[in-house]
Amino acid sequence: MKNIKVKKVMPRIAALLFIPFIISGCTQRSDCELPSRHVHLYTMNTNKGKVSTYLDNEALVYQRNDWKGDAIIRFNWNKDYMEITKEDEAFYRIKGDSFEGVNNWEYLFNTMKENSKDYLEFYYHYTTTSYAKVGKTTVPQTHHHSGWDSDPEHRGVTGEVRLCHNRFYGYNIYLQNGQYVKVKSPLVDDIREIINDYPYFDSDCVETVYKEYDYTNDTSVLPKLKVSDFNYFNGPDLDNSDINGYQK
Repeated sequence: MKNIKVKKVMPRIAALLFIPFIISGCTQRSDCELPSRHVHLYTMNTNKGKVSTYLDNEALVYQRNDWKGDAIIRFNWNKDYMEITKEDEAFYRIKGDSFEGVNNWEYLFNTMKENSKDYLEFYYHYTTTSYAKVGKTTVPQTHHHSGWDSDPEHRGVTGEVRLCHNRFYGYNIYLQNGQYVKVKSPLVDDIREIINDYPYFDSDCVETVYKEYDYTNDTSVLPKLKVSDFNYFNGPDLDNSDINGYQK
């Protein structure tokens, strides 16, 4: 995609009541009247830094929710825009709300800091019994409960332990057989390992990996375990915040 000069447009904003969250079908839109193809700059302020990206959108607030309906991202429309071609429109559709890492390094570095600490989880398994009426008969029903929890004294801990470690990923977007494709990177310990080859990132570019251990049959020792007892994973270089300063 070619580099295009950033321009500004002074829009007429529709006089609507303020709505604190985007609701499907009720999105407030800018009254931008530019006849040419273009994308607008959208920005988001977070406690990890400001994030900006260009979106093919005219909503005053662009919001993406998780499955529970809670906002994952919330970008605000800006009058800055870039003119684009028809081919560029396809690029921006594939890019979605991903942003360029080099332009948002403060946010990405702080994301690494926020997710740099490994932690332990403990496997549990136990059963409970309930009773249900089937006709005139009371029938016992057995329920199995299992999973991983950070509480070493959770009911039914088995002695199995896993070390949890966060890694990071980005995307590359390129033309393949005349169509843009978006390819996810390998998971890495430091974003600087991939930022040149996979330059686009989501705000939630973190994925957790695990190393499991059949640690002990004596579950009384579990509360005494520390991450340093395992020390399996590497982490990001947080002593150097320079985007070009990473060394393996």
